Amino acid sequence: MIHKHLKSLLLSLLILCSTSAYSQTQADIELGTLVNNGDLFQLKAQYPALKDAVSIDMLRLIAEAQLGVGFNRLEEADKALEQLLQHHSEEIGPQTAISMDALRAMNLLNMGHYRQATEAAGQLVEALKESVPFESLYSFVFIQRVGEAFAQLPAPYLTRPSHEVRVPMRIGAVGRGHHLYIPVEVNGVTRDYIFDTGCSFGNFVSEKYAEEVGLKIVADSIPVSGMTVGLVKLATADSMRIGGITYHNPIFMVAPPDPQVDSLFAFDGVLGYHFIRDAREIIIDNESQEFIFPAEISAKESNMYLESNTPHVRIQYQGVPFDITFDTGNVKTDLGAAFLAMFPDAISGLSEQSSQRGGFGGISKTTTVTLPEFNCTLAGVPVTLHDTEVIIPDSDNQSQLFHGALGADFVLSFKRFTINYQNMFVEGE
Repeated sequence: MIHKHLKSLLLSLLILCSTSAYSQTQADIELGTLVNNGDLFQLKAQYPALKDAVSIDMLRLIAEAQLGVGFNRLEEADKALEQLLQHHSEEIGPQTAISMDALRAMNLLNMGHYRQATEAAGQLVEALKESVPFESLYSFVFIQRVGEAFAQLPAPYLTRPSHEVRVPMRIGAVGRGHHLYIPVEVNGVTRDYIFDTGCSFGNFVSEKYAEEVGLKIVADSIPVSGMTVGLVKLATADSMRIGGITYHNPIFMVAPPDPQVDSLFAFDGVLGYHFIRDAREIIIDNESQEFIFPAEISAKESNMYLESNTPHVRIQYQGVPFDITFDTGNVKTDLGAAFLAMFPDAISGLSEQSSQRGGFGGISKTTTVTLPEFNCTLAGVPVTLHDTEVIIPDSDNQSQLFHGALGADFVLSFKRFTINYQNMFVEGE
């Protein structure tokens, strides 16, 4: 929906090795290699020991920006990005500076600093609109227009009781899998929302629902991407409630009717990134069929990071670490091009079939093969998923919905499943 992750946008730091502008230390070389490798878990583990020995300030700031964005430390990311852009724009070059500007604009938007986000994104749009096609520019326009729409409004925040909160969970069959539903009250009306870690900004609701509960529309013509790039409206309310938890000044993206998608399943709302992030920890108890918001937040080693506000989780497949999108709105786990690139033999001898994926913007067909069993581990705990589709990449399935993701069946395969955005981990038992 928004920008790509920082690791795919950075200047190749290998250039540093061939320039006389720096006298590199061993720590500089090691950190540059870590940043280029793009393994955030390895960077997180090794950076504290390298930090004080790094002599290149630009390199240190890039590492801190990566870690801040990836591990949900927004203020740290903003500080690093601001210093990087103020003091090192010439060193990193114009293309990387543009990428850093975009990353900071989105980070400001996520923090609720709407005016600053609008200004940062607006400068990018103005500078690039004559030379860049809209398909490459829409994510900047998204930030600019969302920031403008909410510039006069306070940022969202969460209040809750000091004790544990439990709310019922409903599991609904949809197509080839299931959705997890959570009751959400807005303006005195309670409806079941899809619990969706893959919804990367605010909440996503239908136009019919927005009218029924009286959401306040604040803007229209906001570009977002799903199957294609389309336009939504923006709305807000004084608050929304989940059990005893109140989320103030929530943001809603209001989708227009889509007969093709609506014929498969109708929805009222999708609970997305900002609430799940601000709740800090949510336990999905499949035995009691409840969402649990614990009073005390757990501390565990990180095995999850954010990319474009969407979580990616490290699992092990065939004893090899593999990072994959974690999208509870995906009704059933599927695998994509990254899986095939790492494990091409996994589909050997399997026959191809036609399948389809649906989301905002429509429905599209694709070619898949089906793994009868997909055996992996999460934090050492074995998981077996059945009839997991592997999407065969082609020119027609470039949408993020075809990249593969752990879905609702992954969560439902455990007795209890914990999602923690404070310490960035998931675990199942």
